[in-house]
This record gives sequence, structure tokens and C-alpha cells, in this order.
Amino acid sequence: MLRSLFREFSGVNGKLNDPCPSLASFRNRCNVLVIFEGSNDDRPIRQEEELLHHEKKLSDRDVTVLRVAGGGVFQLFEEPYELDADDIRRDLQGPSDDEFEMVLVGLDGSTKLRSYAPLPTSVILDVLDKVPRSMS
Repeated sequence: MLRSLFREFSGVNGKLNDPCPSLASFRNRCNVLVIFEGSNDDRPIRQEEELLHHEKKLSDRDVTVLRVAGGGVFQLFEEPYELDADDIRRDLQGPSDDEFEMVLVGLDGSTKLRSYAPLPTSVILDVLDKVPRSMS
């Protein structure tokens, strides 16, 4: 009992130290670009079109793109995962349901980039290229 309490309080099990537990299934496997989609907003559409034009470059850098819209989570390029939109929004301190925001989460679960406006894919790739592969 004392050992489990010590682990819980010290973060040995990783849960207390995980900056984004809702995306733990991606940890050390791929970078995650989360697009929070606001209703009645064309910014998510513009961002998705930009990313779709560069799917190969994003895939080469192990980037998974998740769209958080309302209460759902959808993948841009692949099959959907069972993820909770509210958990992701909470962990990343995302915007309300009617606002746009984009957050790049590295391999370690930490935020590498945050933007409130659509960005060229080259900006996202530049950020990833500056983070050491083992530390992104």
C-alpha cells in the first residue's frame, strides 16, 4: 500500500508527469497536431486543406492530425481512434467549442507549437525539424 501511494505521489507511474494524458497512446510513437474546430469558422477548413496538400511530408515526420469538433475527435489522414474530445481540450487547455486553435504535441507529450490562426505546413515542419527526434 505504501509503495503504491509513493508511486502515485512521486509520479513514478508517469501519470502525474504526463503533460497530456489523453494522448498517451501516441507517446513516443508520433507527433500529434490537434485542430480545435470552431463552429461557423472557415479557419479549420483552410488549415485542413493546407495539411492535405502536404500529407506525405507530415507522414514522413510521423505527424498524426486530429480534429476536435464539438464532442468528437476525428483523424484527418487515418482511421479514427477512440479518444475523448473533452479530455484533449482539458489537457491542452484548448479553446471553447466555438473557437479555432491548433496545438502541436511532440513525442514526449509536451506542446511544441500553439496557433490561433491557420499556418503553412512549412512552419509546422520547421518546428518539428528543430526538435531533436528523441526529444520531440
